[in-house]
Amino acid sequence: MADPIPRKYPMGKVSRAFFENVIARHLGERRKDVAVGPANGVDVGVVLLPDGRAMISTTDPIYIVPQYGWERAAWFAFHILASDLTTSGVAPEYITMDWNLPMDIEDDQIETMLRVMDRECRKYGAAIVTGHTGRYEGCTYPMVGGATFLAIAPKDDWVTADMARPGNRLLVTKTAGLEATAILTNTFPDVVEKRLGADVTSPERRLGDGPGLGPRRGRRPLKGHHRFRRR
Repeated sequence: MADPIPRKYPMGKVSRAFFENVIARHLGERRKDVAVGPANGVDVGVVLLPDGRAMISTTDPIYIVPQYGWERAAWFAFHILASDLTTSGVAPEYITMDWNLPMDIEDDQIETMLRVMDRECRKYGAAIVTGHTGRYEGCTYPMVGGATFLAIAPKDDWVTADMARPGNRLLVTKTAGLEATAILTNTFPDVVEKRLGADVTSPERRLGDGPGLGPRRGRRPLKGHHRFRRR
């Protein structure tokens, strides 16, 4: 087997130094109504509206793993995207989706993913308001596009991670590392079953039937939800 080609840069998000030295210097007009702009380690952006409310937004890749099965993969993709927005304490209301799909994906596979996205949106009261869907050379899994999730929050009824201060109480409603655990469990089910037992990968506990956002009026994120009291 040939040695892998060495990468000049590491895979994943750029470094904090690159963010601060490059990205942070190229963010367009500095507007007074932007309460929370791009920042390293902060999931959401916040724009203050004229009536005092706030528009919360977050943007991430659409993450599809075909090995999970198309329905489960789409369910997973939705909740990965939604979980970042809900770290603000606000559930998603409006969604834009850009699908840049591989050339060999079938129409029925696309339809399955869109059906699941539609179902999850309806379950949590969110509307897809614009988007783009196409097949293109060079596109491959798992990153097959991007999405922006938005919501309108009442005045002072939202939080961000950088509001945390020493001495604050941290409430974790589920468990730390839930999203990563779910990814690894579904990617390597045989290893997990061998080491932790069959009940861990049993159908009723698998990702597609597992915890996502909560019921519509008690919505919770997929990842452990961190809520800070504003001061």
